[in-house]
Amino acid sequence: MVSLLQIRDLIALYGQADINLLSEQLKAPKPLIQAMIDKLVSMGKLEEVDFSACLTGSSCKSCPEGSNCTHHVYKIK
Repeated sequence: MVSLLQIRDLIALYGQADINLLSEQLKAPKPLIQAMIDKLVSMGKLEEVDFSACLTGSSCKSCPEGSNCTHHVYKIK
């Protein structure tokens, strides 16, 4: 069984991570990881990374990769 500490530690190890990476590394279903991430966010342990501007400095709407960066990424708060 995956624990909140495992998720927090894995995000700390990578610096930031998304649900897909955590699910793959911990071999756990995505809905379970999402629920645990939501709990860690509500506890103030994690925060969502702001992707309001992509690497080019413009908004995601004008970015050709805009549809690829719409997923949520989390980091330690």
